[in-house]
Amino acid sequence: MKVFGIIDVSTIDYPKKCSAVVFMSDCNMKCGYCHNYEHMMENIYEMTPEEVFNNIDLMFAEAIVISGGEPTLQPDDLKELCKIAKKEGFSVKLDTNGTNIEVVKDLIDGKLIDYIALDVKCAFEKYKNITDYDGEEIRKNIPELLNYCKKNNVFIECRTTFIPDLMDEKDIIEISKTVKGCDLYTIQQFDREHAWKEEYKQMREPTTNELVELGKIAKEYIKNVVVKSKDETIHIIK
Repeated sequence: MKVFGIIDVSTIDYPKKCSAVVFMSDCNMKCGYCHNYEHMMENIYEMTPEEVFNNIDLMFAEAIVISGGEPTLQPDDLKELCKIAKKEGFSVKLDTNGTNIEVVKDLIDGKLIDYIALDVKCAFEKYKNITDYDGEEIRKNIPELLNYCKKNNVFIECRTTFIPDLMDEKDIIEISKTVKGCDLYTIQQFDREHAWKEEYKQMREPTTNELVELGKIAKEYIKNVVVKSKDETIHIIK
């Protein structure tokens, strides 16, 4: 499998659990604000799933988070890594963009993942501009994946990185209506410093107050909503 990095200890990638994070290479989207894109293109290591797992310092980890890139582009290796992690007694979280839900459903069928974080980038008509991917496909995939997770008792978080220069509250309303069956919805602060496209480095970051107001909008549709700035996580109560 192709990977571009491993974090041995993270306290932010799996809620309420200390985790190790594996970053799998390749992505079928090109989000200009992605923190990982340049690392993914410059640092690619070919390893077996067993070698990846054995290269993690698991002294403090309770869970394994598999991120990217988009992990579902390497379905066989992803599945094998999940099998190894589950066999060793770890909870498994998958970060995905929702493009390959049959791969995700197969992992759910095998009881190989416990938590899914689904990135919902923007209003679906804006997907092509922001991600270079068809938003209508994502619009169709989301309800199917939400229902499948509910049916199989897999926790699903949906999350959006809010970019004020490209998005507004209408994006959040559209997304919230679409993902209203999720267990948690997170609105994240856009970080221009670590964007890989130069044009995004010039865009304005949202304030914490702006994120909170957007969180209140999402709360009209979704029970559990949090907003995350660089410095804090705020649970929206309304």
